[in-house]
Amino acid sequence: MQSKRSLGMLSFISLIVGLVFLSVFIFTGNFFITMTLGYILLTLSFVLSLFSRKDKFGRVSLYAFPIIASIYLIFFLVMYLFWNIP
Repeated sequence: MQSKRSLGMLSFISLIVGLVFLSVFIFTGNFFITMTLGYILLTLSFVLSLFSRKDKFGRVSLYAFPIIASIYLIFFLVMYLFWNIP
């Protein structure tokens, strides 16, 4: 049971750090490595949350990842549409 709890906590921490890296990329725009690290950490958070579904931190990461991914995808689709208007 303790390993599930630590996996849930690790999942939640990687989710927060991934969000920080992605927000740094969005607000500055010139740190390409932060976008890559953000995606890697968010994916790691999702995979770890699959193993710790019973823990409350694991559930937060499990439900937050699809929401964050869809918001981020919509953000880039809207930016692509507005930047390519002649």
